[in-house]
Amino acid sequence: MAVVTIGACQGCGACLLTCPVHAIRPTGVGLRVTDRCTGCLECLEICPVDAIRVDPEPRGER
Repeated sequence: MAVVTIGACQGCGACLLTCPVHAIRPTGVGLRVTDRCTGCLECLEICPVDAIRVDPEPRGER
């Protein structure tokens, strides 16, 4: 499964509202994608600033 990461987030919240499994959670320093992520990539499509990236290989498995 792809690993979704959030980078240059502007805090609009579009991805929070779009995620069908509520896998995106706010933290004290931004947003993070939890292990509930199914890889549907709806968040990637909705992000107006392209802050969401997909890493096809989870870290540590390269």
